[in-house]
Amino acid sequence: MPAINIVQKVAAYVSMLMKKQLPATMYFHNLRHTQYVVNAAIEIAKNSGLNRDQTTIVKVAAWFHDTGYLYHYTGHEDTSLVIAGTFLMQHHYGDEFIQQVWDCIAATKMPQSPKNTTQQVICDADMRHFADENYKDFAHCLKQEWAVHLDKRYTEAEWQDINLHLLQHHQYFTDYGKTVLQPLKQKNISLMQTLA
Repeated sequence: MPAINIVQKVAAYVSMLMKKQLPATMYFHNLRHTQYVVNAAIEIAKNSGLNRDQTTIVKVAAWFHDTGYLYHYTGHEDTSLVIAGTFLMQHHYGDEFIQQVWDCIAATKMPQSPKNTTQQVICDADMRHFADENYKDFAHCLKQEWAVHLDKRYTEAEWQDINLHLLQHHQYFTDYGKTVLQPLKQKNISLMQTLA
């Protein structure tokens, strides 16, 4: 399997799609977020013992996981599956490879439900920003996006409560997530508690 080749092709395709079609009001779920998740997937895969083929699947899934936002907001994961499947079939990838990519994308749907290590890696990558020192910036972008696309508007206090609840009830699945990312996320929880 020419692993590098497919990841490069997918990266170029998704980048082109998002640059051309994604609304400017997608303040959080944009190309920057997708690239962040891809890099997080590489980081977590490396620390979770994934082999080369598994890592390729995770990288391809990470590139495609939010492409459904190009067409609609709610239920975007199902559209992401269609976009990924169509592209991979056109590039003559087999059913097993496509199914594994689909399973990874589907696992990111909230509430997350990964069934194996590969799926755990992409789920943790999608929520890597919970452990980021710039978490408040990510949260602010999501707040702006929800206001436009879901017509959900919150006061600062309400938003703090929502974020605190989300961080406290979220769990990482991989060992790396539990041992490395969780303590960093805990810092953000503490920060939110001081601001509440």
